Amino acid sequence: MDAQFQRKILIVDAESAARPFCEYFSRIGYSAFAAETLAEARRLLLREKFDAVVSELRLPDGEAVELFGESSAPVVVFSEDASDEAVIRAFSLGASDYVFKPCSPRVMAARIERRLCLRERALSGHGITLSIAMRTALYEGKPIKLTSSEFNILCFLMAHAGQFFTADEIYERVWKMPSMQTGVVRFHISNLKRTLLAATGKNLILSGFGVGYAFASEI
Repeated sequence: MDAQFQRKILIVDAESAARPFCEYFSRIGYSAFAAETLAEARRLLLREKFDAVVSELRLPDGEAVELFGESSAPVVVFSEDASDEAVIRAFSLGASDYVFKPCSPRVMAARIERRLCLRERALSGHGITLSIAMRTALYEGKPIKLTSSEFNILCFLMAHAGQFFTADEIYERVWKMPSMQTGVVRFHISNLKRTLLAATGKNLILSGFGVGYAFASEI
């Protein structure tokens, strides 16, 4: 693979997983970087543009959730903590995936590849353009600031414009797990509606009693 187009991945883990993961990803064509602390991860995120980040949930100087707002790349949490509370909290704060330890490098790579298969896609409607690869939102060329969760929900709704989904359905389709906290979805959608209205002057997230939410169709 041409180094100019080589995908970059950051593995953040204070234990033994970083080295075998980096070795495996390097063998399959990635440029792999390792960090043992949040501080190291932050330095690398400032220096390099990554396609994906895999991080242990708890690190010596903090938690992986602190990286969600600092990385434009999807962040996959990798942890032995399989409690509902840990998983729900990570997803509600913006995790792209949550993988339980132990997990082989091969399986992790398959999960990462699945998420990056959409890297060239873009969605557009009503003057809004979403870049799946860059995880950016623009309205008529001007940036719209969205949280990771807001971006994921908007991406899903725009991909199914005009179709209504309940909070449960959105949770299950976006976070890929059984719905347990529809309040999380309603909170993010409420913020998303306000942000889009402020940016575009249009009410683009429609809601209907008993039917849920939809991104306005242009038809």
